Amino acid sequence: MKITNLRVENFRNYASLNLPLQNAVNIIYGNNAQGKTNFLEAIYYAAFGIPARTRNEDELVRFTADSFCSEVKFKNSYTENKITVKRWQQLNRWKKEIFLNDKKISAKEHYGLLNIVLFAPDDLQIVKGEPGLRRKFLDMEIAQTNKYYYELLVKYNKILAQRNKFLKNARDTEVTDEEQLKVWDEELSSVAAEIVVIRLKVLKSISQISAEIYSKITEEKEVFSVDYLLKTAQDSKIENNLQEKGEFKEFYLKEMEKRRVLDTLRGYTSIGPHRDDLLIKVDANNLRSFGSQGQQRSGALALKLAELEFIKENKEEYPVLLLDDVMSELDGNRRKQLLTFINGKVQTFLTVNDKELVKYLPDSKYFYVENGKISEE
Repeated sequence: MKITNLRVENFRNYASLNLPLQNAVNIIYGNNAQGKTNFLEAIYYAAFGIPARTRNEDELVRFTADSFCSEVKFKNSYTENKITVKRWQQLNRWKKEIFLNDKKISAKEHYGLLNIVLFAPDDLQIVKGEPGLRRKFLDMEIAQTNKYYYELLVKYNKILAQRNKFLKNARDTEVTDEEQLKVWDEELSSVAAEIVVIRLKVLKSISQISAEIYSKITEEKEVFSVDYLLKTAQDSKIENNLQEKGEFKEFYLKEMEKRRVLDTLRGYTSIGPHRDDLLIKVDANNLRSFGSQGQQRSGALALKLAELEFIKENKEEYPVLLLDDVMSELDGNRRKQLLTFINGKVQTFLTVNDKELVKYLPDSKYFYVENGKISEE
């Protein structure tokens, strides 16, 4: 998969940009706060329709503007396409539309058309950060290759919100409709079971790929592994017993029944895929708790590179890789491993303050960014 052109209007600090992109490796460099990260976010926004760094899309519009867009032309093994995401104000309300080759499409149809892997400094927190970061990593990886999984996540979040609203109302009014709660339990358990079954299948592949990559990074000195942590009434457990959808559904139904009083008192659902986690280990030790900073960074790098390989296995071609200022966060050995991996295989856009951090690579090009304007070298 390869991006051939990026066009933006009023996106962050870019007033207008229309840039052909023909090279495999694209190095975007310049001082801080000039627009390097904004350039990558424009690609990300076109691919996913959501911001990379904020939950508030209003922050993407250039100051004083009332509309913005990001448009990417790209080609894969089969065809060439153009994705355009537009957002504008109408009667003091923001509206958004997504187009594939100038034909309007839905968010569901949009997701997964252009496969992107973003690796930013915050992703180094995948190993040592909060569980939500690891769930997001896994969910985005699966959703790019499995539209049905994307639909399951949307459906699950809607049912979860409805059940939580019901629980809050029951807490506030001190009246619980047990029959209605059973209906929410049934629906949530069914979707949760499907999500976890897919997660386990994918995680098995990711664990194998990342273990091989980590072994190369550390010259086979350490063993890397990833397990799925299923949230239970007591704590968490590594899931290696339940396998089928029916078994997971029964598990969730029983756990929700156990927690019914507690969930009502709290006003939210305390068990489900939205609470699960990944246990990342090196030599059987929890990397989050006991790993050195170097081990944690190697682990995060191995997982992000495994994401590339997983998408390649499922889509038969590599996604586009966005590297946002990670070179300065990695030592010389890890930078070398990363550049060796992408060289000649993955179209890459990377940002750096100092272009000397990225020595010349075949089919590469440098772009200098200053105050929202790009010049080619």
